[in-house]
Amino acid sequence: MPEKLVFEHTFEGLFVRGLAHRVTPALRERLREVGLDLERKLQPTYSFDTWCSAVRAAALELHAGEPPEVAYALLGERMVDGYRETVMGRALFSVIQLLGPRRGVGRARQMFRSGNNYTEARIQDVAPDTVDLWMNEAGPIRYFTQGAVRAGLRATGAVRPQVVVREYSAEDVVYRCTWSDGLPP
Repeated sequence: MPEKLVFEHTFEGLFVRGLAHRVTPALRERLREVGLDLERKLQPTYSFDTWCSAVRAAALELHAGEPPEVAYALLGERMVDGYRETVMGRALFSVIQLLGPRRGVGRARQMFRSGNNYTEARIQDVAPDTVDLWMNEAGPIRYFTQGAVRAGLRATGAVRPQVVVREYSAEDVVYRCTWSDGLPP
């Protein structure tokens, strides 16, 4: 299996745009220690290990009072918000807004693959407004992805999107994704 890589615009989406003014000097130094130097031009790719270490450092620094799974999910949401501001993100989200929640979550593999070279995903319909999304995310990053999927559902126009880690193993995770269509009450 080839090395798992995360692309530059994913790092830009989270660390440059999503966390724009929240990167403290302590976090900046910790990121440098794990291989992400925000004082330099971003590299085209980073290893999955660098990605995991950088996300962990940000979760611990910026959401220290939260349980780890909440801290990671909050960062996942920020990454999507920031990613939408990148060139790649603007193009991707202009399309996803047209798809709606069901078709949007059905494109999870393509969306995540725009930011890395390893994501695999499958969906299983549960109800018109509910799907189970299987992904090959492991460790605490599964909670980061949980937040990213929730923010992605919001971007499709989903009302009250919920993404719950339903089950997981050392290699993968199943999320239960639910939403409402239309205007909030």
